[in-house]
Amino acid sequence: MAKYSRCEEDVQKLVHEVASELGLEQFMDFEALYVPKAKEVVTVSKASAIAEYLSNRDDLILVFVYGDAFDLVDEKTQYMWIRMAMEQISFDSEKDKINIGCPMISVPISYYNKYEKLAVDMALLGQLTIQQILDKQKEEKERKKQEKAEKKKFKKGRGYLDA
Repeated sequence: MAKYSRCEEDVQKLVHEVASELGLEQFMDFEALYVPKAKEVVTVSKASAIAEYLSNRDDLILVFVYGDAFDLVDEKTQYMWIRMAMEQISFDSEKDKINIGCPMISVPISYYNKYEKLAVDMALLGQLTIQQILDKQKEEKERKKQEKAEKKKFKKGRGYLDA
């Protein structure tokens, strides 16, 4: 089992600073924890109901920091890593719900080393193309729904004339 420890005050402050910049602090609470091993330097996760109960904090977001990697870089890089991870967090005020996750790109390092900006641009284009297809499908579904409602309304209106 992983052993977690609370991050130092300067890291906690950095997490809260980023949360404030993103407008998240009014909707949720944050706690930064060090992890002994990780595949990513900073990750975010919604705390479980039990963790929220035990900490007496509702809507708790845990920011997991791989301390060994984090300590090797300057403050600007630390800020950027935390910011990148926390950009995935959003609050849907209509549904009163916290969402974690957003469209991401993935580029193999060897491919990036060869093509650099073009590799990133192509990965972004892939995401944008998929989003366009999804938007088009959603519009088509709405159009069909509207047509069906109009047909139903027309049939219902015609029935009154026949009676």
